[in-house]
Amino acid sequence: RDLAAGGEGAPLVPCFDQAWFGHGMPRALQNIGGIANVTLVGRTLSPVAFDTGPGNCLIDAVVRRITRGAQSYDRHGAMAQRGRIDQDAIRRLWAHPYFRRAPPKSTGPEVFHESLLNAVFGRRWTSPALTGGTSRGIDVLATVTYFTAYHIAESYRRFLPATIREVIVSGGGAFNRTLMTHLARLLRPVPVHSIARYGLPPQAKEPAAFAYLAWQAIRGRINHLPGTTGASGARLLGTLTPVLPHSAARPLGHLVTLG
Repeated sequence: RDLAAGGEGAPLVPCFDQAWFGHGMPRALQNIGGIANVTLVGRTLSPVAFDTGPGNCLIDAVVRRITRGAQSYDRHGAMAQRGRIDQDAIRRLWAHPYFRRAPPKSTGPEVFHESLLNAVFGRRWTSPALTGGTSRGIDVLATVTYFTAYHIAESYRRFLPATIREVIVSGGGAFNRTLMTHLARLLRPVPVHSIARYGLPPQAKEPAAFAYLAWQAIRGRINHLPGTTGASGARLLGTLTPVLPHSAARPLGHLVTLG
């Protein structure tokens, strides 16, 4: 329904962000899952939300490549911490046209995937010397990890219309200590905290958000922010489907499907 109204169909979590954090000081709610997305909320602000770019998707692609598939992610950012950052590669990554687009905007792993790494790192990406935990592979991982923090910080400077007082990070990226350290340094003096500080496990935020959206749908209340998706107006998202037992005519409950 958001798409039918001319919206991007994403992000949807800002409705939850506004409900839970929208009555305080200006904050950036930064999710770092496969893709990174931010919501700006605050007492006197109109919410702004968009996908900033790749979250863990490029980091995880590098990890799979350099470990020959033995690992799927960099636990706590321990490998990236050992590497050297290639500033020329940072500039080439930042040259991607997505980062010039103004919000509302959304993206996905179909845009930020291994072909981009191949284009940026060239022979280093395809070389057998990249694998097996070599310093060359670790340097690529360090560079991509830093870039993930870099594009988030630069996107704030370009597209957030207010001075933020705090950044609250959710998603798997909140567990990557190297990534969180880069983000804190790039955004200094603004404090950067995991959402765990507020009692919600980082990987539980999106499930909690979609449960909230479903609850709003059941109550017949608007459950998205059209200004953050580009939709022409507010819509009630989701369908309500009765859940029937195998041998009964009376529904056991309802399933809400958002879309």
